[in-house]
Amino acid sequence: MVSVEAENIGSVINPDPEKSAGETERLSEKIRKAGRLFVCDSTPTTIELLRDLVPGISSAESLKVVASNPKKMELTVPELKPKMTEAVQPVTDVAASEHLGGQGGKVFLGTAMPDPLFGIADPKVAACRNWVAGSVDQAAQMRKDMEPTPFERTDAYVAMEETASRIAGASYVTIIPRSGRVRSAMEDAPFEAIRNGFYSEAVPQAKALIVGAGGAGYDQTLSGALRAIWGVLGCVRKSGEVLVMAECSGGLGSQALEMLVTGRIAGEGGRRREKYVPGLEEVYYLHRLKEDYDVMLLSGLPELYAKSKLGFATAKGSGEAVGRLISKAGRTAKVNVVARASECRIESG
Repeated sequence: MVSVEAENIGSVINPDPEKSAGETERLSEKIRKAGRLFVCDSTPTTIELLRDLVPGISSAESLKVVASNPKKMELTVPELKPKMTEAVQPVTDVAASEHLGGQGGKVFLGTAMPDPLFGIADPKVAACRNWVAGSVDQAAQMRKDMEPTPFERTDAYVAMEETASRIAGASYVTIIPRSGRVRSAMEDAPFEAIRNGFYSEAVPQAKALIVGAGGAGYDQTLSGALRAIWGVLGCVRKSGEVLVMAECSGGLGSQALEMLVTGRIAGEGGRRREKYVPGLEEVYYLHRLKEDYDVMLLSGLPELYAKSKLGFATAKGSGEAVGRLISKAGRTAKVNVVARASECRIESG
């Protein structure tokens, strides 16, 4: 990831991969009995599990596959192409199961990630976000404020959970990642079980933190990175130095952030929710992040966006970024490092 001198290293959180046995056979049987398989995201762990399930999916004659990112699925798991069906457009009437792929069972499969709005974004959240029009808007409006609360079962999560429960014949398979691999897959798991599946550790707070959202599949947009890191910020002191590393090859990632950099919404826009636009809460997360910490962003975003429009400190490379981080925190300061924030629940120890 980056090089930090030994005397400055605090805690390095990068758990070893784990994998539970027996996932493929059990899930293959479940999917074979379904009429539709909805692939909720294209994260590496979702793709990994799909590759393991290809024999079972291919042998299910009547099964159809719907993906949130069909082009990515066809490229990364080409064996699924014969099973792929046209994308299902978002609908408002979730009580009518035919709107989401006809009668019969439906399996929604995706990777769980920490989220400051919902607490956790799991396949229930992703199913609504991808295929139920207006569900995120309504859920966001249920929050009394926009304070980031990762790993808490928020009112917004409850709203999505209730919407998901009205999709007839639906079952939800939640992948828990560990070091970029599938650790386990839970069927119709409650919030607490999913929460407890994440790697958890309490570490001493440091003056500085280097944090990555999780690499390819997790940090392709600033939106994704902003949502992933809140579950680990407890290991850095308030007003401390935070270096956020996110490739952002896909750009900003939300309508609200696009509006922010083009001047169509103010930096405080996240506090005003009379009219919700997708990602509005992220404007507030950005404001809070810069208010609570001294933040540097190392990304592929244009300097005009990252520095001039979004107000981040920036660097031309990892060496410069780490050097400036240590210089500002102090030559003897400890630096905590979290490479995969999207997989971790880190608290102050």
